[in-house]
Amino acid sequence: MKNHQEHEHGRDGAGQDEGTGAERDAEGHEEPPAQDEAPAPEAWEAVEQLFALAPHLRGGRANVMGDTRVSGDVVAGDKRFDVHLYGETRSRLRPVGPVPAAELDRVVRTFAPNRCYDQLCDDLADQRVLVLRGRRGTGRRTAALRMMLQVGKGAAELIALDPGTEPAEYADHVLPGKAHLVMDPVTSESGPLIDVHLHAVRRRLADSGGLFVVIAGPGTVLEGVEAVDWTPPRPIDIVRAHLAPLVLPSGTSRPADAAEIGRLLDMEVTARFVSAGPSPQEAAGFAELLAEYAAGRCAAEKLSGYGRTSADAVVDAWFGGGGVDGGVPLRDKAFLISLAAFDGSPYPLVADLGDRLYGCLRAAEEPEQIVGYAVFGSSRADRLALARAREYADETDTPWGRLPEQVVAFENSHLWSAVLRHVWTSHPAAREPVLEWLDALVADRRALVRLRGAVTAGVLAATDFGYGFDRFLTRWASSQVLMERQLAAWALYTAADHGMDTVVRRLLSDWSRQSDLGRRWTVARTYALLGGTTVATALRDVGRMAATGPVPDAALQSALEETLDALLQGPAATAVLERLAHWQGSQAPLNALAAAGFLRGARRRRYRPGAGAAWPRLLWLADRDAAARRHIVALWRGVLGDRPVRDDARDVLGRWVRAAGKASARVRATGAAYGAVPAAGESPDIEVVSDVEEALRRLLPDLVGTANERDRLDYLLRRLRDDTGDVSPTIARLRAALPAGPSSAQLTS
Repeated sequence: MKNHQEHEHGRDGAGQDEGTGAERDAEGHEEPPAQDEAPAPEAWEAVEQLFALAPHLRGGRANVMGDTRVSGDVVAGDKRFDVHLYGETRSRLRPVGPVPAAELDRVVRTFAPNRCYDQLCDDLADQRVLVLRGRRGTGRRTAALRMMLQVGKGAAELIALDPGTEPAEYADHVLPGKAHLVMDPVTSESGPLIDVHLHAVRRRLADSGGLFVVIAGPGTVLEGVEAVDWTPPRPIDIVRAHLAPLVLPSGTSRPADAAEIGRLLDMEVTARFVSAGPSPQEAAGFAELLAEYAAGRCAAEKLSGYGRTSADAVVDAWFGGGGVDGGVPLRDKAFLISLAAFDGSPYPLVADLGDRLYGCLRAAEEPEQIVGYAVFGSSRADRLALARAREYADETDTPWGRLPEQVVAFENSHLWSAVLRHVWTSHPAAREPVLEWLDALVADRRALVRLRGAVTAGVLAATDFGYGFDRFLTRWASSQVLMERQLAAWALYTAADHGMDTVVRRLLSDWSRQSDLGRRWTVARTYALLGGTTVATALRDVGRMAATGPVPDAALQSALEETLDALLQGPAATAVLERLAHWQGSQAPLNALAAAGFLRGARRRRYRPGAGAAWPRLLWLADRDAAARRHIVALWRGVLGDRPVRDDARDVLGRWVRAAGKASARVRATGAAYGAVPAAGESPDIEVVSDVEEALRRLLPDLVGTANERDRLDYLLRRLRDDTGDVSPTIARLRAALPAGPSSAQLTS
């Protein structure tokens, strides 16, 4: 299910959308035809739009909450934006913090060692510190995890550090007895990774034990550091290693069927696949598909069409003029490029925008001719057969509810990006017509078209970053039009997701030091999208932009606050809360930013499927994470006593109380309807409270550290009314829960 419309949102006290306001038509689109009149979405809405309108980017390094395979929504004030995110079975998101046990177990079960790996294990056991150098997609991270488990005898917890951690601070992050991993550290010529940083780590490890591995890519700047190059296992060995546990019946402990594995590996389709030199990730995916084939759940055609290498061969045939799909007319080639940009969108949209691209291509080929084309071209069925695409039913959220639609998508999920890469790198004459088409896409008033244009630009930038940087990234990022800056943020996220992660992080860090307010705004919005995997870098750069350089204008200040709000909705919320608590009481810009970011995040509500109530997001987090609870308590006490923001803080805390009251009323009404609790008036002494109210009742006493704080909360609750103007039972119960004096928890904090 997708959301192809832009819904109207009220701000409800959190600051207005930047940009010029616009009326919306009955379909939810902005009325003004000019692109520069379209307001930029808020930071969290931009995250939601990206993964609702470009779901083929899901499973990457996104700033998403927990397990996003469950439907839900996020609500802020009286504003609602539905988003339904469905993650891949095996997310590519690389966490910061302890590496999940499930991932480590998978590495142990499926890793294929080789001679290079054995030598690396000996080096790590001897030195305790290792710099492993390899290209993205070669299995270097999997190898690092496996060798740390092997050398550490599986006893050491594995900690992934933020790539933005300063190399000089590595030693400060060493924990006794733990194994530490840094993936593609952010370095530059002026800030390289030097040998003294690793010497400090080695000294710290000598005192406490543990391991430390840095995975360096081609862009990592090293000075005096000896790096060991990684050589991946053979594709056939990777397929075999991943296949063995997959062909076993669930829960069995007996050895794998060697004969069955041998039969699958000897198949012609397997030999053809491994001979193409697939990446380790592709080989692992092929093994999963091979197991499905052996179980009768996958057709031979799907097996033979799997993977990037297969996609590259198909695309080369489409656009190379030969092969099984040779002789493709120019108009159909334009359709294929349009489908690559709008994979998973309605056929009429793909065809219409493909015809517009065809006009640009024809004009480039025959500039003296008037461009035209037959009204009735290739049939729908013929085009989908050529594209190896499927058409299926989907639903679109509209102001009138969810409406059915027919969408089209490539059968091979690698094809959409393979088409864009091939056209961009193999046919330079097509660049200008494609860019002309792209300029029209990002200026379109439709949210889906505009966003997919930015995603397409990001894929092109990942293919040739220097060209994309000069042609559109810097122009959009420095624009006076906020929507164009948002385009740059979406494009940069996409480029990072397609292999330019280190380059993008280095660029963001550089732009955050520059005085260009537009680029700083773009930095903030890009970090809102990247989220948890870059949280340390994001918070460092956001703090720098707030406290140093030119004073932020209204747009940048709002962008910084909204970025903190967005990061609070993601997987690194606890780390963000810790930094906000640290900023509280520091220099004025950071103190004000911490208060504003926290209150924005506190306004947001999260719907829990099956719970029947919209929890305040941070209350939900405080009730489940002790560390987050400590920081939330400190931040609430700070903002409630901070004169510039205390009125806003009272309003937000009042929202929490009302949310708790509504949740309890809903529980009582539901229980009465099913006879689970007495109806109103039958037994007034029985308390019926929701989990939301219980969580708030446990939290409020921790906010009482002084008599003044106790009186302040009591005054707030005495004056508070529910939506009907009455004092709800919830308000009365929360007042009664306040301690007579400061809580013991706060007196010791």
